[in-house]
Amino acid sequence: MLGTLFRTQHRFEQGELSEERWLRRMQRLRKSIKTWLEKGTQVPVKRYAGRCQYILKHETGLWVFLASRGTPLTNNEAERCLRGSVIMRKICYGTNSDRGDKFRSRLLSVIETSKKRGLNALKMIETIVTAVMKKGEYPDVFGLISD
Repeated sequence: MLGTLFRTQHRFEQGELSEERWLRRMQRLRKSIKTWLEKGTQVPVKRYAGRCQYILKHETGLWVFLASRGTPLTNNEAERCLRGSVIMRKICYGTNSDRGDKFRSRLLSVIETSKKRGLNALKMIETIVTAVMKKGEYPDVFGLISD
């Protein structure tokens, strides 16, 4: 079923399927996957039933790419962007604390997001730190929150 989903997406991206046909197929796949997940919640193995329940709880997030045409089907590009950070973390043997790990990962996330959006990373960090220091509302520095 997931193979069909990826094939359909690739055919659409290559111009082999019209947007209308692509959308109809994706809606059918979405319905089918949801049905299987619902059946999965009834299996006797709690671990698998729980996973299916969790996926169903966040099911709308799996299909964001249908409503937002610029959203990719997978996060492969994001994974590639973070690869350098992961290698750096392994070479440096991490930090001495959980707080240090979280700080580094969040800082690198801001830097990578800024790069992708063509923004000045230092200015973004400055805006965030200023808001934290003034105990103000956390700023939407990347314009991600919609009203």
